[in-house]
Amino acid sequence: MAAQGIVLRNNILVGGGSRRVELPAQHRPIFEEGAALIFMRWTALQLGVQNEWGGSRSAEKAQELLHDVINWFYNTKDHEMFDLQELLDEALQVDFTIQAEDDSPYQVARLLVNMHNQVAAGDFSYVNEMKSQAAAAAASQAAAASQRAPNGLPDADESSSDEDDDEEGSQGSAEAMDAEGGEDMDMDGGGAAAQQQQQQGPVIDADGFQVVQRKTRGGRR
Repeated sequence: MAAQGIVLRNNILVGGGSRRVELPAQHRPIFEEGAALIFMRWTALQLGVQNEWGGSRSAEKAQELLHDVINWFYNTKDHEMFDLQELLDEALQVDFTIQAEDDSPYQVARLLVNMHNQVAAGDFSYVNEMKSQAAAAAASQAAAASQRAPNGLPDADESSSDEDDDEEGSQGSAEAMDAEGGEDMDMDGGGAAAQQQQQQGPVIDADGFQVVQRKTRGGRR
């Protein structure tokens, strides 16, 4: 019987603390690829990199954080999700002056722990799903770039078609993230929420932090 505060979902521990799950050496490349894909879908972090909120080394800082997180899984005795959440939240604040109001450090920590445990058990389905979505997104962007008009702008019909495709892709990604416990979080760095905040400019709080705000739809409170 699971301890109080811990829920078993698809044989994965969710909530509360979790003992370290040993990751077979041959599964490490798959886990590391999955971690990189989750980071690529993390809107708050990608906004910090794209806008260089961490300075000229923003991209390097994001890679260093990814490396630190991977080593955290390899070297930490217990994989406490909330310890990982604190690590991610602190990195956003210290390295990128980002105050995440979208609960994304919690969601990313939860996805990482669950994905790690799945890969350790030989289940690569979620990593493969993310790889397929990333490949589809890259193919769509390449196709859109090849169809641009001579002036560098998409034709009106092509632009409308691309917008429809983007909406369908974003909806599919959101549904997949909800199934993994990613509620109320835009995990697509190129999504509408990221573009909207880039267009409007950063929101700065009283302490000088960039604020990544929660989306308007319901979720964790």
